[in-house]
Amino acid sequence: MGILEQEMKRLAQQAGGSYKTVDDRIRLAQRFCEHLVLAQNVQIRRVEQLKARHIEGYIRERLAQSERLNNRSLGLSDASRSGTKRAITAEHYHYVLETARIKDPGLAVALELSRLMGLRSQEAVQSAQSLKTWRQALDRGEPRLTVVFGTKGGRPRETIILDATAVKKALDNALAVAEDRHGRLIDKPDLKSAMKYWHHQASHLGLTGAYSPHSLRYAWAQDAIRHYLAQGFSEKEALAMTAMDLGHGDGRGRYVAQVYGRRDEAD
Repeated sequence: MGILEQEMKRLAQQAGGSYKTVDDRIRLAQRFCEHLVLAQNVQIRRVEQLKARHIEGYIRERLAQSERLNNRSLGLSDASRSGTKRAITAEHYHYVLETARIKDPGLAVALELSRLMGLRSQEAVQSAQSLKTWRQALDRGEPRLTVVFGTKGGRPRETIILDATAVKKALDNALAVAEDRHGRLIDKPDLKSAMKYWHHQASHLGLTGAYSPHSLRYAWAQDAIRHYLAQGFSEKEALAMTAMDLGHGDGRGRYVAQVYGRRDEAD
């Protein structure tokens, strides 16, 4: 591995994001460095030595190698953007939670926080780092909690508290578990192994297919939409505010309605 590739790999890791995002970034850097040497015969050792023409040359080569992709060429011209996931039902959730409590209290409380706060899987696993901060915010009567760790793209977001009593109870349970596990909810030495454990155990608990762990977040989103509507907000406003709570931005209201707002036909 050349010096430039080493530096770009280090910068890719420092930029943060999910494992997949970082891995994709590193792979892109590797391909770019290979292109510089093989196609352009450029010997660059530092990132600051890169010029626009080097990047432009790489882009031209990639475009020449690949056909133009669009929905039609991929056979998606008539595809719906509606998600395939569903919000977990109350019965399914309570079964999963009770089963998890018997197997692993830390996993159980992480799942509970995901349902009560609309957390993504990685946010739930890393939530141990924010438990005290969230508990203090609740004591101050704050209406929202700031999610910092495990967020998509490393961007902090604020999420509304829909049931302060339930969240307080869950946080107290989580703090007790974390105290016995050296500050962790998932008792694994690193994030990678913790996430692997989370997904593996979630599957065994029945959180698969349409009712993956993300279904907990879907259920929370539907609760949030109903909350805002009950507060007198219009449907468009409720969707926009829920989108912001989820970390999508206020312009993703339609997306939230299509993906998170879907219910089973029997509902």
